[in-house]
Amino acid sequence: MAASYTHMKMKRILFIIGLLVVENQYAQSYNLDSLISIIIKDIEKEQIKEQGEFYPGMFYSFRGAAVFPHNFQPDNNIFFTAIGSFTLKNLKKDIAPKHQIVIDSILAKSSRSFPYYQNKNGLPLYNFWPTGGKIMPHSFIAQHLTKQFTISEDADDTVMILMSLLNKDSSNNYVKKRLEEVSNQGSAGKQIRSTYKRFREYNAYTTYLGYKMQTDFDFSVQCNILYFNYAIKMGLGKQDSATLELLSAMTKERLYMKRPRYISPYYGRPSLILYHLTRLMARFHPAELESYKPIIIEDVRTLLSTAKTPLERVLLSTSLLRLGARSSLPSEREIQMIRWMEQHKFSFFQARPAYWCRPWLKSILLHAEGVNYNFFSPTYDKILLLENLVLHQKNNTPTSY
Repeated sequence: MAASYTHMKMKRILFIIGLLVVENQYAQSYNLDSLISIIIKDIEKEQIKEQGEFYPGMFYSFRGAAVFPHNFQPDNNIFFTAIGSFTLKNLKKDIAPKHQIVIDSILAKSSRSFPYYQNKNGLPLYNFWPTGGKIMPHSFIAQHLTKQFTISEDADDTVMILMSLLNKDSSNNYVKKRLEEVSNQGSAGKQIRSTYKRFREYNAYTTYLGYKMQTDFDFSVQCNILYFNYAIKMGLGKQDSATLELLSAMTKERLYMKRPRYISPYYGRPSLILYHLTRLMARFHPAELESYKPIIIEDVRTLLSTAKTPLERVLLSTSLLRLGARSSLPSEREIQMIRWMEQHKFSFFQARPAYWCRPWLKSILLHAEGVNYNFFSPTYDKILLLENLVLHQKNNTPTSY
């Protein structure tokens, strides 16, 4: 087992000790900049240094079945390294120059792991697991069925990696064209079946980039695709307009609260969907979504009042800050829990095989936890905490603890 995995297990053991000293630690009255420095050092320390089960530069991650016995295992997906790098790159401009140097070092190292996940023909498309490697490593059955269940490159990993790199216009153009081709009713001739009938005519973006993969809609993935298309500044086409209209229709119905797993199978929680939605809104302010800001803020506050895990509270707090609403800093205990303890109770990403099924079967399988898997990354959890602290600092939240 990878040394990094053993290291993270030791951190779990040390968590209780950390809590015992937390009151004394914070008696030193840390301010936000000190906390930001501490979290960045945590991230830098945890980044994979040596070749093993994970490639150097990656952020350690693991996977567990949604039901007991969870069988938590290391999982060498690129997803958390991709979204973590994207988040760190976006935060750079809002932190002190002394921290930017460290962030640059982390990003340079993480970028070296991306080629292992790139399309086998060198196209600017990226897989969730290493190209040519096993799916679901350490699983009892799935890893032995890699050839039978080959999964194509996906939009999430591809756009996040490209936005993390100093990518070329040629790569952006290629990916944008592929996204349009495989969209619902695009030139590849794909047609979605796994959504409500009222949404099936939207010429919106799908999750997977392979021509043979089933078409599906994931609200959060579509937010990421739109973020990419806005960011590369190459013009928005009919698929962008259709996707925005779809997100607007789903937001109007508040399906992120009523049917989160149905509209976003890979994220599947209201807090996660709203995290992605508010990130898109805060950066690019799409007119189709702006009118829903008051109700989104109200829903986020409702979720925050009942959130039970520190990581979910951080995500919801970040969503409020993005929309210009007030939010409290994480508590001392919440910060230490995220720093020292793997967050088994809150998964940022889930694998649900029901994404492609017809609605009646999809509704059943989405809640059949025996076939669903949760994915975690302690390092990415710290990046989410860092993002929240930086936003608080930017919004002039009182800095002393």
